[in-house]
Amino acid sequence: MTSRIPALFCAISILVAAVNSMPDAMLAPPGRPSEFRTPDQLRTYLKALNDYYAIVGRPRFGRSVNNKPDAFGQHSLTEE
Repeated sequence: MTSRIPALFCAISILVAAVNSMPDAMLAPPGRPSEFRTPDQLRTYLKALNDYYAIVGRPRFGRSVNNKPDAFGQHSLTEE
């Protein structure tokens, strides 16, 4: 019985670590056809590629690693 508890804890820890390390809905670039047969097909692909880079390349302002809320959900007043 006592040997099952550490094994169960390890299994749950590994599962949680695996789930947290997966990217959250990572956006993939659009698939490129091997050959563009029509100008409209090329136009559609370039539009999808532009939309992809507009989302992926967007700057993300306001994210700070050191600015995390404390236990009460408020940001600390002391800056490091």
